[in-house]
Amino acid sequence: MVHYNQNERYIKYLCHFHYDHDFFECHEVLEEQWKLELNNEYKKVWLGLIRLAVVLYHYRRGNYAGAKKLMRHVHAYANDPTLTKMAGLDHKTFQEIVNNLQANINDHKQYKHFHLPIKDHKLYQNFIKQKNNYSSFTEDLIHKHSTRDRSDVISERNKQLQIRKNQ
Repeated sequence: MVHYNQNERYIKYLCHFHYDHDFFECHEVLEEQWKLELNNEYKKVWLGLIRLAVVLYHYRRGNYAGAKKLMRHVHAYANDPTLTKMAGLDHKTFQEIVNNLQANINDHKQYKHFHLPIKDHKLYQNFIKQKNNYSSFTEDLIHKHSTRDRSDVISERNKQLQIRKNQ
């Protein structure tokens, strides 16, 4: 198993999150990790971060209902110190961020970007080294889902749903 602070997909997630604010790509890249992950606890870590990216994607587009729908999962993630530690994040700061995010979504405030509180030094160093490989935010990222063929992702989701129904 690759330690989280050297996990290429997680580092890409962090780069997309912080540098180009491409939450759609955050979701895509970490979903790949989630599908490949063998450790059930890390599956929860990746799923929490994927859901955060989806919440932010909806929120930034003004889809408050879509953002609210997943916030309970993000709250559960933020309230679990084991999961946030496994992601190399500062637990208390992340909780505060998620609480503020929830309030802003509930109040229909305009989206404002924030940074994840990376606590793990090695993870931070590995992430910061990648900065020159990423561009800055552009408006076309707001509605990125409408320009991509996601049939393979949808197919995989349906397959996983059927597996869960049959269990």
